[in-house]
Amino acid sequence: MTETLVVLGGGAAGMSAASRARRLRPDIDIKVIEATSMVSHAPCGIPYFVEGLFDDENLFMTYTPLFFEKERKIEMFTNTTVREVDIGSRTVDVGNKRLEYDWLVISLGAVPKRIPEAEGKRVFYVHHPAHAVELRRDLWSLNKVAVIGGGILGVEMAEALVALGKKVVLIHRGRYVLNRMLDEDLGKVVTDAVSKDVDLRLGEDVEDIGEKSVKTDKGKYEVDGVVLALGVTPNVSLFKGKLNLGKSGAIETNEYMETSMKGVYAAGDVAETVNLVSAERVWMPFAPVANKMGFVAGSNVGGKRTTFPGTVGNMITKYRDIYIGKVGLNEAEAKKAGFKPISATIKSKTRARYYPGAKDIYVRLIADEESKRLLGGQIVGGEEVLGRLDAISVALMKRVTVEEMFFAEMGYLPAISVVWDPITVAARQLLKA
Repeated sequence: MTETLVVLGGGAAGMSAASRARRLRPDIDIKVIEATSMVSHAPCGIPYFVEGLFDDENLFMTYTPLFFEKERKIEMFTNTTVREVDIGSRTVDVGNKRLEYDWLVISLGAVPKRIPEAEGKRVFYVHHPAHAVELRRDLWSLNKVAVIGGGILGVEMAEALVALGKKVVLIHRGRYVLNRMLDEDLGKVVTDAVSKDVDLRLGEDVEDIGEKSVKTDKGKYEVDGVVLALGVTPNVSLFKGKLNLGKSGAIETNEYMETSMKGVYAAGDVAETVNLVSAERVWMPFAPVANKMGFVAGSNVGGKRTTFPGTVGNMITKYRDIYIGKVGLNEAEAKKAGFKPISATIKSKTRARYYPGAKDIYVRLIADEESKRLLGGQIVGGEEVLGRLDAISVALMKRVTVEEMFFAEMGYLPAISVVWDPITVAARQLLKA
């Protein structure tokens, strides 16, 4: 009898898992259940679609459902909601059908945090590309918009709306934007940049959202609409009491992405993993992590024993002309994990002093005072941020020391770097500590 893999969710993790399993096991049936019409989609592109940088909604998808059916022989159930999952009987109820499975991959992603009292008012959530056309149409019709939340999504949506010529009020309970990502010194660099275009309201808690207003503990703001960017939570409602959940609320997995039930895997924004720096269980809802988790889950379903090592939390965003990245632990996270952090922040240029067009770049490195092990890095700059961030990422995976980071050979070309790379300079500062 032919064995069956059922994948719940057709996003990055789900389609990576299905595709990998198909490559390794051409003999099994593979069925993917997706609640929308889009698969292998890219939610990170929504702010850029809203801004008008591209107009074709199909560009959100790497491949279409038809491609997976024709080229990879994967049966696609789009616009189909999962009603119930019976782990014991190994069945999934979808629409008016009951599917049996031998393997199950859960990749249902995450859902946005909501304010129940605001439902039904002019409140918008930025979550799934299948709803991006409607979101853009609605936001384009507004003149003044409140963005609630100063995390990555809030900053990116503020950028998009400013580029459209909208008046934007960004309300954030933190002292500076991206406060969960960055330490205060670099956080304030970003905050200063955002404040040039956006009416920033920091340290304020939202108390009420009306039809055309937002009231906080410090004031009331008249607006045409509200974008809620309060973050997301793992979409695990179908599995509470059925599978073990981790402290983050995501599904607990082992290094094979297998859950507490044999033959049931979880991958992507729905799954918990380990932080390679702190060794703590974490939830890291980012696309590159999701893709690799899906690859690992699909590999194990396909019979090729593969492990997911964990994550160092490499994340990057931008606001207009500056790029903002963080990897590993910030200082608060390092203290919470039991380290004694030391840090160094330096400001440099991105090009040689004689080469035109140089931009400012800030690098902050964090290390453990006792072991001198590198714990994290943050970079804010006008260019050449991602490559440096990735270099620190690999260093963290290999548990390098500050001295090893200092002696790491960094490339030099006057048009894109300086002879003493900013990472090298920051590491040298830490060596003095």
